[in-house]
Amino acid sequence: MPQSSRFPSTVDRSLAQLPITDEGLARLTKLNLNLLIMGADNDVAGFIASLWPHFVAPRVVRRRGEQLRRLPMSGPAGTILVYDVDTLTRPDQDALHRWMNAGNNGTRVVSTSTQSLLPKLETGVFNDDLYYRLNVLTFDLRSPVAQ
Repeated sequence: MPQSSRFPSTVDRSLAQLPITDEGLARLTKLNLNLLIMGADNDVAGFIASLWPHFVAPRVVRRRGEQLRRLPMSGPAGTILVYDVDTLTRPDQDALHRWMNAGNNGTRVVSTSTQSLLPKLETGVFNDDLYYRLNVLTFDLRSPVAQ
């Protein structure tokens, strides 16, 4: 199955041209794109703190080391934040994926990880359909460009 078919067709290609400034980040957060933020805990925390005022009705559904909290059953929830998505159990991954597919398209999911999810995808430990739903726009704070 070609992976390119999993990416949303509505992603604006001009996003890559937005300046990485506070104003550029604010414009990005107004879009209803799911974000995957990868990096060291302190870097991710600082990045989330800078974006927080721009999130619509933010709600944390998983803090570090916690289980996934119950998600709103119907209607968009604004922005939900899932810390350390790489450590979710497979049942929690599947539950999050089912919830995202159940008509909650008005909700932006911001997830964080301290490591790349690709090795977990290759071994089948991480739900590949969930990965492609979460990974619409990625900020890799470990990248030399981010420094």
